[in-house]
Parts: sequence; structure tokens; C-alpha cells
Amino acid sequence: MPALKNSRHEAFAQAIFSGITNAKGGAHSQAEAYRRAGYHVTNGNSAKACASRLLTFANGIAERIKELQTIAAEQTVESADKCIQELNELRREAKADKAYGAAISAVMGKAKIMNFTNEQPKQSVDLQQADSLQDIGRKLLQSVGFASPDDVSIAAAIVANDAFIERLEAIRDAAQGLTIEQDWPLRSQ
Repeated sequence: MPALKNSRHEAFAQAIFSGITNAKGGAHSQAEAYRRAGYHVTNGNSAKACASRLLTFANGIAERIKELQTIAAEQTVESADKCIQELNELRREAKADKAYGAAISAVMGKAKIMNFTNEQPKQSVDLQQADSLQDIGRKLLQSVGFASPDDVSIAAAIVANDAFIERLEAIRDAAQGLTIEQDWPLRSQ
């Protein structure tokens, strides 16, 4: 459907559409869209009533708004497809250069665009507020986006945390000359 023949009807449809999509400068109400289309009214209530009648009874306005929404949706899909194509190209180049970190980033970017990830927002966690090892394990998992960790996952997080602390202590001891680690290079001489 091309633009409406009545220029005020087209302007009204465009203003309604801009308001629906929250476009910058879009109308925030039907009455505002009615006024932006060039119609003159004496007060807000009459603008609201006239806008409602125009949407309900004028031929083609509702269909034009739906068409504008369809066009916007198609453009969004095209944008996502274009991003995915670009990310695929970057991934191929990164793999060819053996830049695997960049390749992984491209794949993850593509997954986000296609909504293939279920990432939870990461939270900052105050471990000083923890009352037990279980609480520490839970808070550690929540800090990486695991919203509702189960008991098995919490137990695994506690074991991982203990191993991490043990490893940090070993690094400290080696740096202070208290022990010499055989499997960890300290510094190249």
C-alpha cells in the first residue's frame, strides 16, 4: 500500500506509527498525532475524540499503520541478517589468522543477535554478607549469572573456590620463596 492520498491522513498515520515505535520526536498520544497531522482543535478532549474517530472510520489509516510496522519489522530482520553475515565473515578471517578469541567473540555476537543465548545479567556480590559456605557458593554462582543455583551446583562452586584459594596461596608462597612449584613457571629468567 503506497502513502495515503490524503496528506493529513498520511501524516496522522506516520505520527501514530512513530509514537508506537518510540521514535525520536514521535507522538505520545493519538491527540498529539492528530495535531501534528495539521488538524486544528480547540482542546485536548476534542483532539482525542477526533483522533479516535479518524482511526476508526477513515479508510486506510489503520492499514497504513500496520504496513509501516511490517516495513519496520522487515528492516530489523535485514539488519540482523546483515550483522550475522558480517560476523560470519569476521569469524572466518579470525580462524584463518588463528585468532580464536576473535572467532569466539564473533560467534557469541551472532548468538546474541539470534537470541540463542540465555545470559543472565551478572550481579555484583558482597561475600562479606555470606553467612555460610553454602551462601558463599550461591553468591559466587549468582555473580556469574546463575540466578537460582541448586545444591549440587553450590557444592561444586565451593570445591572450585577452595581449589582457587589453594592455588592463589601456592602462587603467594612461591613468590615469597616459601615453596618452589614444579608445574608453574614463575618468571622467565
